[in-house]
Amino acid sequence: MIVNSKLLLRLIKSSMDKCRHIRIPFLLVGIINVTVFYILSTLVYGDALIKDGIEVFYGAETVDMVLMIGCIVVAIISIIVILYANAFVMKDRRREIGLYGILGLSKKSIVTMLFYETIIHLIICLGGGLLIGTFLNKLMVLILYKLAGQPPVNGFVFSENALLLTIVLFLIVYGICFIYNVLGIKISKPVELLRSKSAGEKEPKSKIITLAIGIITIVAGYYVAINCDSTFDTFTMLFSSIGLVIIATYCLFIAGTIAILKAIKKNRKMYYKTSNFIGVANLMYRMKHNAVGLASICVLSTAVIILISCIASLVALSENTLNSIYPSDVMVKYVSEDDTVSEKFESLVEELDGYDLEKVETRDLWNVEWIHRSEDQTGKFLKLSDLEDYEFDNIKNVYIITQDTYNRYAKDSINLEKGQVCIADSDNNKYDFVSCEDINYKASDDKLDQNVMAPFKDASMSLFTSIYIIVPDDETGFEIRNNTTDSNMIQGNENCKIYISSFDINGNLTEKEINTIKNKLSAISDNCDISIRQEDEQFFKNLYGGILFVGMFLLIIFAIVTVLIIYYKQMSEGYEDNGRYQILKKVGLTEKETKASINRQVMIMFFLPIVVASIHAIVASNIIRLFMKMILYVDAFTFNMAVLGSIVFFAVIYCIVYKLTSRQYYKIVSFNN
Repeated sequence: MIVNSKLLLRLIKSSMDKCRHIRIPFLLVGIINVTVFYILSTLVYGDALIKDGIEVFYGAETVDMVLMIGCIVVAIISIIVILYANAFVMKDRRREIGLYGILGLSKKSIVTMLFYETIIHLIICLGGGLLIGTFLNKLMVLILYKLAGQPPVNGFVFSENALLLTIVLFLIVYGICFIYNVLGIKISKPVELLRSKSAGEKEPKSKIITLAIGIITIVAGYYVAINCDSTFDTFTMLFSSIGLVIIATYCLFIAGTIAILKAIKKNRKMYYKTSNFIGVANLMYRMKHNAVGLASICVLSTAVIILISCIASLVALSENTLNSIYPSDVMVKYVSEDDTVSEKFESLVEELDGYDLEKVETRDLWNVEWIHRSEDQTGKFLKLSDLEDYEFDNIKNVYIITQDTYNRYAKDSINLEKGQVCIADSDNNKYDFVSCEDINYKASDDKLDQNVMAPFKDASMSLFTSIYIIVPDDETGFEIRNNTTDSNMIQGNENCKIYISSFDINGNLTEKEINTIKNKLSAISDNCDISIRQEDEQFFKNLYGGILFVGMFLLIIFAIVTVLIIYYKQMSEGYEDNGRYQILKKVGLTEKETKASINRQVMIMFFLPIVVASIHAIVASNIIRLFMKMILYVDAFTFNMAVLGSIVFFAVIYCIVYKLTSRQYYKIVSFNN
């Protein structure tokens, strides 16, 4: 039977009215995804960051790149979550559509009705999302500028490219939804659709291969995460570990939970108890239908916990990062063979009239930036040029300092003899000797003050292990430097040393004053590198602000997706348990016993994902911390505390979500009562 459009629209309206509890969350998720993607794409393609090909502020291009990555991630998440929500809506409507077929509605009419529904969903989500996004665009720009330390901007924020991209993306997404819905109807008969909710109730089978894959991948993923100790390998190993753990999570939820429940069932003493007998049997069917949803909640919860940890670390440690890069407000690095060059620098500083300067000091050293440490002997050093094949992990950044320079700033001085050195590194390795070419030096037991070492460190080489060698005199320093470094890699000549001069400035500098200081101090040497904290501080603020902004958006999206899946899982289980609830009452269980059994099952099902997610996050903390070291100074204690705090914070939010969604679940379960 072919019906007119007016009747089809009436059927759609009736269906949407009766299924508000399912349709409204679906529409809300669509609107939120459109809003978030539109806002991010407006920032990327608008002129808030890049105008006429020029940065609006220092570092804006880097922020724009971060936002672009965030845009891509949000697009991928939007596609996944909308398709997931659509699949749930269609699963719930299969009986309704089957009934239409039984009553004589043709498949062509049903397809037409699904097309109208898809268009209505698209219009509501696109219209609502674009409208909200248009009003929020200016607010988001102001927030981004605030995080980046920029003054507020005036004017309306809009981008035609962002608008077009958003429309095209969600046209494709809802087009895929329509195709999925039509294929589901085309390959099924009305009777099959009508009986879909009562089909497939056989006890789930053990899946040995899936279980084996889960065990192997979880061990491999955890091993990679725990044993990663190289910043250079972190990027590759991080994504390898993430991929392995995601595969393992799905496999273990699908097969591992069933295997455990079957093992409990074989234990007669444990299984043949009233509470366990009912609980284990029901949990098997729950896991059969909801294992994928639980695994998805677990993966998303892990992502939320890690994002919260990274955001918290970014907020807490950004200032520490700047302090580690700039121990002083002005840092001047230059090469000279003149032992009196520090006095020349001080005289140049004295010529800077009108500035409130303090802590003027100069440190001298030999900086061997590319040197290789043998893996089999901790203190064995080799020339980089002598190695045909090497890994970045074996390249170290070495600072050779005389004991006179060290003692000038240390509270506890050291006294080295000829042929003796004092050595320490950023990885806390223990050294008994130092060997380069055929020359050996005995390592003393003196402990070096890391605070004294900090100003010597080159921030641009922070990815490499820093090794500090204190030598008794200049002769030993030149000897080590020249025996481990090719002449073409030595700055200046073989008699030159590297000097780091620095001082602090009270108050802020204007751009003119910054240029004046640079011009004055550049006279110290032809090979001179001048860094002023105030000048570069803005770049780091912009970068961290952009990362924080994108991180907060991704956190919101992941949290929304997690809540959505939890809500739909509770709804789905509610409808499935409604019939079981009545059967349990009919076989003689009291309402109190039945409710207790269902409560226990719901608690296990609901809190299993967050327990596993917490374990994932704790195991991943090491490799995530190394990954963050690429842009941030991260100490293990602070980051670990951030991870633990994030787990507690998310657990509280998770419990609130459980409380809210469980109300709807119990309402559905007890509906026929």
